[in-house]
Amino acid sequence: MKKARLVFKNNTPFSLDFDDFYFNSNDGINESKYIYSEAFDWDEKDEFIIAELGFGIGLNFFLTLQRFFKSKKAPKRLFYVSVEGFYIEKEELRLCYKKLGIYEEFKEYLEEFLLFYPKCKHGYYRFYFKNCFLDLIFDDVSVLKKLEFQADIWYLDGFAPRKNKAMFEQDLMPHLARLSKENAQILTFSASSFLQKNLKNYGFIVEKIRGFKKREMIRAKFQPKSQNCDKEAYFARVMQSIPNKKIAIIGAGICAATLAYELKLRDFEVSVFEKNSILNQGASGNESGILSSLILKPEVALGEFSQNALIEASRFYKKILNLNLNGVFEFAHTLAMEQRFLAQSQNILFKIEKNQAFLEDAGAISPKKIVADLFKLSEAKLYFNHEFIGFEYENEKFILKFKNNLKKEDFSILIYAMGADTKDFLAYEEMKLSKVRGQVTHLKPFCDTQFALSSKAYICPAKDDLQVIGASYDRLNSNPLPQNSDDDENLKNIKEFLKGDEKLEIKGSKVGFRSYSSDRFAIIGAAYDENFYKQNYKALLWTKNKPQIPPQNIPNLYLNFAHGSRAFSTSVLAARYLCALINNEPLGIFKDFVSCIHPARFLIRKLKKGL
Repeated sequence: MKKARLVFKNNTPFSLDFDDFYFNSNDGINESKYIYSEAFDWDEKDEFIIAELGFGIGLNFFLTLQRFFKSKKAPKRLFYVSVEGFYIEKEELRLCYKKLGIYEEFKEYLEEFLLFYPKCKHGYYRFYFKNCFLDLIFDDVSVLKKLEFQADIWYLDGFAPRKNKAMFEQDLMPHLARLSKENAQILTFSASSFLQKNLKNYGFIVEKIRGFKKREMIRAKFQPKSQNCDKEAYFARVMQSIPNKKIAIIGAGICAATLAYELKLRDFEVSVFEKNSILNQGASGNESGILSSLILKPEVALGEFSQNALIEASRFYKKILNLNLNGVFEFAHTLAMEQRFLAQSQNILFKIEKNQAFLEDAGAISPKKIVADLFKLSEAKLYFNHEFIGFEYENEKFILKFKNNLKKEDFSILIYAMGADTKDFLAYEEMKLSKVRGQVTHLKPFCDTQFALSSKAYICPAKDDLQVIGASYDRLNSNPLPQNSDDDENLKNIKEFLKGDEKLEIKGSKVGFRSYSSDRFAIIGAAYDENFYKQNYKALLWTKNKPQIPPQNIPNLYLNFAHGSRAFSTSVLAARYLCALINNEPLGIFKDFVSCIHPARFLIRKLKKGL
């Protein structure tokens, strides 16, 4: 990730990378309002999406946010997606606002933003403001091919086209078109002829208007000439009508809790059904746990997803729950792991020395408290002693059936989030699921560490006269009761952290079952119509590089499981992604990951091989 090189000229930030000012005049606020934040009318609908190329110091965003909060006629929720190729350190950002004399005006928004400002690393980062989601993507403009949304408004705010041609040239236009709604507006300070030509070639109607302290600039409106064709349409989202905003979630673990919170932000009424009599009986109910990331070789999709999940979960819990995370030490205990550590030695997320990595964004967590707090914030209705056995779907509504002849109805959307039990309710041929037994051991505090330690097993910092170690991993054992042999295995696996003179006193154990897929990615997305897929994509061996027809799903049924032992990190991305599918929002993740988590991926892989 490139760091921006900027200096101040007349108290205005000047880019040494582009030899140009961040603003084209000494009246930056009024310029930004005229060209961008006040140059369009709000649409009073539920979701409104603004996309921007060139976040810069964030002035367009903060002015737009300010207008959004003050407007009496505005959408219910604002999504603001911004791409920036040059990272500015947070201290420099703050200084920019002070030099411009506008720090006090934007202090509240700016400081909240800087509190959760990420490290200098390519990535997709979400910020939460009241009824506003800022998705800040650090990458160059080519990252547009990895994004998916339908913008109402575009801000093209790079430096002057002659200085930053990449942001305005023809290669970018197909992506602007793909990511635009019909009648989406392009707002820009530029009037360059080559930008006008490129926009016109891809369905934009261009007009010239008076510029800000300059003769002219252009506006453009998108009028699509044809529908985009997608050779991976089988992974595309399918928008479905919903007669009400009532959603049922089966299962009450961390995936359900995170999703319930996110759905509440979209004004959904959430009901959660749990077979146990109280919360925290499953794998999400341990006394202590670790929020961390896999460390795999660079550009391995599972490792990239795991890193993204950790960072976003860490930022989410800090923002929403005020969680304090002070880091995790990960240790390479095999030669293969040592090689992965070496390959990631330059990764800013992992402070690696030989076979040891310190992840400062990770940390020890209290799973039970996180789940309970998120459900409280979500205002979800929790129904205990409701063991789900199936559903009927009539008149676009779900009727849920539970043991003891219990029924609940009138739900527009149903989501399976019951972890390891989900496999009992799905009959997809190619979806191979494992139900893995894990046992943690509770010890009298023995290891004085403020950081979680993870190697063959993990050790959590002591909490309330208890220290948790674990966890065992057994695919073949379905015994729900603790076993002494598993405690012995956990103790054996922490030997490297012991001095040898500790007196280890076991105070108890807890068993949980986790769900794993065959490729270790979670299964997140719409439940697909298997017969439709087999019939309409059966020729993928020969047609996989050609456009495909749109998919067909089981109406309004969604899946969120197989998170394995990483659910407290991956559940955050999963919740955002599912909300995007349900509500037609920006995906909240890079589009590349959809093929990794889509429920139909196993079938598609088989069909591509002609099997």
